[in-house]
Amino acid sequence: MTKSEFRDLLRSTYARLLLLSDTKGEEYSNGTDQLANFKRIGDQLGIDPAIVVMIAAEKHLDAIRYCVRHGGTLSEHIGGRLDDAILYLHLLHAVLDERDSTACQPTSGNCKI
Repeated sequence: MTKSEFRDLLRSTYARLLLLSDTKGEEYSNGTDQLANFKRIGDQLGIDPAIVVMIAAEKHLDAIRYCVRHGGTLSEHIGGRLDDAILYLHLLHAVLDERDSTACQPTSGNCKI
């Protein structure tokens, strides 16, 4: 794959991720907080929302591992699983960023601005 082809792959992937986030994300958010469902489930189960995201991501990562090991999937196309996994990693990034920004103490010297 050439560098140009790879950049095209990235562009098309992120276009799909934006659409996926707009559609599925709307179902899971409370209208304003994209992370609402992870926080809600975390509160219900008494676990960190980041763990909730990882559990959800693992379903897709498990299917990806199966595909790599066995050369195919049993149900959903691997492209959809890859897109879902990428989106979950972005959601994890958001959960961790939000957690870090709320845990920031002005005297700690490690606050992001």
